[in-house]
Parts: sequence; C-alpha cells; structure tokens
Amino acid sequence: MKKVLFIFVSAVFFVVSAAAQDKPVFFAEDFLNQTVMTVQNDRTGQQCHAVRILPKWYLTAAHCVRPYCDTECLLTFNLLQGDVRALAEVHHTSAEPKVFTPRQYHLDDAKNIRYDVALIRFDPGPEEYFFYDARAKLALEEKDFLKTLNKSEYAEQRAQWQALASARPKLLVVPDENARQVRQPLAVPDLRSGSIFFHDSRAADFYYFPQLHHYMGGNFGVEKGMSGGGVVLPGGNIIGVVSANLNSQGRIMVYNEKDEEVGYMPYSSDYFLFTPISRQNATFIRGTISSFHEPGRSANLSNISPREAERSDVTLQTAFGGALTVRDITEARPQ
Repeated sequence: MKKVLFIFVSAVFFVVSAAAQDKPVFFAEDFLNQTVMTVQNDRTGQQCHAVRILPKWYLTAAHCVRPYCDTECLLTFNLLQGDVRALAEVHHTSAEPKVFTPRQYHLDDAKNIRYDVALIRFDPGPEEYFFYDARAKLALEEKDFLKTLNKSEYAEQRAQWQALASARPKLLVVPDENARQVRQPLAVPDLRSGSIFFHDSRAADFYYFPQLHHYMGGNFGVEKGMSGGGVVLPGGNIIGVVSANLNSQGRIMVYNEKDEEVGYMPYSSDYFLFTPISRQNATFIRGTISSFHEPGRSANLSNISPREAERSDVTLQTAFGGALTVRDITEARPQ
C-alpha cells in the first residue's frame, strides 16, 4: 500500500511519488468536489466523506446516513479546508427531506449492500453558511470571505471553491451482467485529518463481479471514516462510492446466476470493496434528482467504456491468485 500526497502549486496538485509513473497520474481537479461530512441526530452521529455531483447534490454511502437520518438529522459539510475555511449545514426532517436512499436499501441486511449509495440535497440558506479565517482566528462575513479568497496566496482554495460551485463530474455506470477488470489506477480521498490527502491504488487490479454486485481489489489504505467518498479514475471520473473493507462487520453476500444468496465473503482486511454506479443505482440517482424539476441539472451519467473497465473472464476463484477460492466463499459464515 502506498500513499500519495497532493500539494497545491498554482491551483494544481502535483503527485509526490518516489517511483516513475507509466500510467496516468491524478491532479487536483480530480478531487476538488470531495468533502468531509458530519451526520448527527439528538443521540449519536458519525463522520463520512461525500462527493458533490451537482451544485445542489452530494453523493455518499447509504450507511453514512442510516439510521442517523431516519427521522431527523443535521449534516455539516466542510466545504473548504486551509487557512480560510467554509462550513455549511443541511437540516433533514421527515417533513422536509434532504437525505434519500434507494428503497431497496435496508440497514443490517447484507443482501442490500449493493445499494449502499445515498443522495443529499444541498440547499442551505445564507444563515447556514459559516466562514472562518484560521490565521486571524476570526469569523468572516461572506463578502469578506470572498474578498480574502481573491488574494493571490489563496489561489488554490479559490479554485476549490469554484469547483464546488460548478460541480458536475461524470459518474460511470457499470452493466451488472458481466465481470469487468479496471486496469487504470484508482484513488480515494482521506480528508479526516483536516488536510487534503489521497490514497492511490497504483497498479493493483480491481474487478467488478456480478456475484458480489461490487468492485473488489486489494486494500490500499481505506479505513473507517472514509466511507462515502467518490472513487475516481485519472481525469476525475467517478467509478463508485467507498463502501467497506472486509472487516468482521463488513460482510458481503455472494450470489449465483439466479441472484440467490450462496454464501459470504470470508473475513480479510486485505481487500477493499466499493459500491458501483450500477444501473439500479443510476436509476435511483436520476429519479431522485429529476423529482425536484431543476432545469438543466441532471446528473452526468455515462456508460463505462472498455478503456476504463474491460470485460473479463476472471472469476472470484482466480482473481486473487487462489487467496479466495469458491469453497472459501460458499462455506464461509458470518464472523
């Protein structure tokens, strides 16, 4: 597992790497729409990641908002990190819903982990934005916040703010019926420390398996608290949403060709799974956003291309060098 730190230079992150790169590298614009999100109700809460797919919409993992937002919750978005900071709050209630999950997703039902996606309608009022100057340790009015961002030393933060305002990354839809191999490197955001940091899979192979309804590959640094972030390819296209590594609580079902449960994936933290933008999940995204009748604000969904994920004859038995055999999968039981 290797980590790649991105630093701003003239509004662009350059990869810091000890090894020569034969494949495409990641740049700032691949990640500027990623954010940290805190979800709270009157009893408990948690921190997750989210990716802004439209100016008024965030995509995250369903388990980040369920059960915390089943009735009422407060979502706080960290919109800008650095010396000048920006936060915004979104209030979700049953009367005025802002959090949406697929109807097929049911908490604690392992079969429905394939629908581990959620949408958040982001429309805070002016009074729900909070701006802060960390150098001066002062709260800012919006006009002063914008004036500060226009200073040359904040060029990289201004680029991030502008990217958030115009968010519309491409979401790549994977057909469900065939195994596919992703040969390009993947990256996931890790914004938990308050700085901008990314994990890069480099040359590791990732596969989509119909038997799992998930992408799977070696874990390259995904940990608790990173759920909900957009998994991206070089160029910024989003291929899925961070779901889980295979810890003892992160079980995942295996299905046969009739879509019947035949077993569980065995425990192993060496593997990482993420929820694809499947056809069912794409239908959920389109339908939810279109129900608000926002002209010209449809999600940017596109079928995944062979260059991005080619069809593969690799099976669960052969994908990882015998580390997971058919017998292991079909005889495994919950931890």
